[in-house]
Amino acid sequence: MEPAAIEQMYQIENHHWWFVGKRLLVAVLLGEVLDTGRLRILDIGCGTGAVLAHFKERARAVGVDHSPLALAYCRKRGLALLACADGERLPFVPASFDVILMLDVLEHAIDDVGLLRAVGALLRPGGMVLVSVPAFQGLWSPHDEVLHHLRRYTARGLRRVMNEAGFVVERLTYTNVAAFPPAAIARGILPRVGLARPAGTTDFRVHTPWVNRALIAAYQLEALALRHVRSLPIGLSVAALARPARFADAGQT
Repeated sequence: MEPAAIEQMYQIENHHWWFVGKRLLVAVLLGEVLDTGRLRILDIGCGTGAVLAHFKERARAVGVDHSPLALAYCRKRGLALLACADGERLPFVPASFDVILMLDVLEHAIDDVGLLRAVGALLRPGGMVLVSVPAFQGLWSPHDEVLHHLRRYTARGLRRVMNEAGFVVERLTYTNVAAFPPAAIARGILPRVGLARPAGTTDFRVHTPWVNRALIAAYQLEALALRHVRSLPIGLSVAALARPARFADAGQT
């Protein structure tokens, strides 16, 4: 991620609808997992630390990111359990964590299956990973290029990659439903009529307070829906909650 994008993320992450929505969806997808005691959680690609800070009072939350700048912003949030590393060289011993978060991380990996295998080795018996990735290659835009994405996924494609890496997917759903229609217009339709967004820009725009509140309300509704249905049929992202097959085979729950 470009340094300017990291700084922008730190400035808006506490209140911007996209990041507030992400935290709402993570909480509902993990659901009862978070109520099983003081867990050890690893946030891979923790960025500037807003998700990590959200969990630090409820769990022993550790963050890892390859960007020293992002980790410096984490420290500004008062976070101390941090490591500077990339996904291919995670500095942890096997079976260290109960929950691992990979939120908008897998799309950066050249070898996504290999990264998932390495992550699986870090989980304790019964442990789970929550993966969230951008959806639909047809929505590729300058936003992906600034954030150094390599690909976008479908739900079927994410399941295939996770199965190949040795995971059993227990929940698979599209997310960020409210963001899908405007993104489809901005990234799919407008470029065809010569109104593409300039290169070198992201979609993290600061909206007026009422628009921001309205979008957060939309995410609250999405979180409520995900408490009652297993999956949503479309969205700007796709998320999977999974556990290593070796635990499932051993009868772990």
